Amino acid sequence: MGKFNLKDQLAGVAALIAAIVAIGGGFVKYGEITTKLNNLTEQTGPDLTPLAKSIGDNQKMISDNIGLISDNDKDIAVLQKQIELLELQIEEIKVSTSNPLSN
Repeated sequence: MGKFNLKDQLAGVAALIAAIVAIGGGFVKYGEITTKLNNLTEQTGPDLTPLAKSIGDNQKMISDNIGLISDNDKDIAVLQKQIELLELQIEEIKVSTSNPLSN
């Protein structure tokens, strides 16, 4: 029979233990990754409902203000015409009072 070598036997046992530890470490890492993935899939995104409502309110406010701006533009145009008319009337008054024969 072959010679029994204790050194070779210990090296084989050490290699077997190292392989078992490596495989066990792989399973532990797999478990950690699985746990992290499960935690990530259970998480939900933030609730965007208040933000969407705020955006909708701002859009409504902007559209309402656009209507006010167009109304203001019309009012300004009317006031400019009234100012022109008043300036013309002032000029007529100046002309009529500066003419000494107009009395």
